Amino acid sequence: MQNGLYRVEFRTPLGSGAGVVVLQDGNLRGGDSSMYYFGTYTETGNQATVDAESHRHTPGLQSVLGRDDAHLSLRGTVQGNSTQLTGSAREAPGANLQVSLSLIRP
Repeated sequence: MQNGLYRVEFRTPLGSGAGVVVLQDGNLRGGDSSMYYFGTYTETGNQATVDAESHRHTPGLQSVLGRDDAHLSLRGTVQGNSTQLTGSAREAPGANLQVSLSLIRP
């Protein structure tokens, strides 16, 4: 995963959403209309690992995890300028999280 600005799309059984994240030298920062995210990522070959947190910044919309604060563990595959990840949040057991990252701008 190259450094840059990415579109992020995410889905759980509770709903779906989209936002943006910046990947920069192993660090991840981003957000959407009600949540912000930060964490780290690694890539080995075409395998990616993301460990991140999400937190509410604006009340209103329900989180796709049903929680205002969550610790995310994601694993997946990098294919060119996109990455497909799956994982979970320890605060929302059973809420399988699917995430897609697509490079917008390096």
